[in-house]
Amino acid sequence: MQEDYMTALKYSKYIVTGPKPIPPEVRAKFEAERPKRKSTIESTHLLSVDGEIIKDMFYVDCVWLWKGSSEDTVEEPHVHDFDEVIGFIGSNREDPQDLGGKITIWLDGEKHVLNKTCLIFVPAGARHCPIIFNRIDKPVFFVTISPSTKYTRTPAGGSESLASGSKPAKSVAASRCKVITEVVEFRGGTTGTPPKPPPESTVKGARVMHLEDNVAEGSFYVDFVWIYEGTGAAPAPEHSHDWEEIIAMVGADPQNPHDLGGTMSIVLGEETHYINKSSLVCIPKGLTHCPWKFHDIKKPTLVFTAGPSGVYTGSHTQQK
Repeated sequence: MQEDYMTALKYSKYIVTGPKPIPPEVRAKFEAERPKRKSTIESTHLLSVDGEIIKDMFYVDCVWLWKGSSEDTVEEPHVHDFDEVIGFIGSNREDPQDLGGKITIWLDGEKHVLNKTCLIFVPAGARHCPIIFNRIDKPVFFVTISPSTKYTRTPAGGSESLASGSKPAKSVAASRCKVITEVVEFRGGTTGTPPKPPPESTVKGARVMHLEDNVAEGSFYVDFVWIYEGTGAAPAPEHSHDWEEIIAMVGADPQNPHDLGGTMSIVLGEETHYINKSSLVCIPKGLTHCPWKFHDIKKPTLVFTAGPSGVYTGSHTQQK
């Protein structure tokens, strides 16, 4: 009954519940190379969207890394003509900043070993990758986000020299990649004090990552929060933006990552949409949205919001 109701809603077309299909030739190449790989990494390609799936929507791709280890590199060194944010979000409830593993990534031709939850801002033209998922002890959420409506890239040399320790030429980008591991507060559109949750809220959670252009010059807005359990709502009234926004709700159960472990609801326009599956809610510029409510969440759920604006602003905020 609820699915029939959701299908009938005008804005249900803006809710994405799966990944974009991988081209057959790419999948065939990956399967052919699988026997040669030295990897036990278990993963789920969970969600993705771009301007082809929803007109004018920016690019987001989401993967859960569940467990395992690898000696193989993933991705080749490359550059984009647009900015990008790469996220690695740990799932340790006792310490959300703990990555729960070890990941190596090359940025601007330099090797970085990651063991903390982090966001990486990659400015246009900056050389990045490959990546090695050295060890995944606890689930890690791997996400890439870009203001571009289409993902494209230009190769920037082979991975073998990087992984072997050679030092290639530095990126020609004026700005360098930046790894963010510290949690900061919202900058844009508030008086400096984040709004408090509703007084009746029983939600237990943790804010784990936030990015605006004051954290990394030239970057765009991204925010991550763990909702562990409870009933409540996000601290935002009905509002709109003059830029597109994505609100993501992601299940974290390795046995069923598409299950939120509860129900969330969000108002789009004048419609209330009930969501119990991992979803990307893609909000066109100018569309009013919220309240965003959490209805008796019983299992950890990762939520994040992102938009192509360097500062979080909206019709509900007080501009400085």
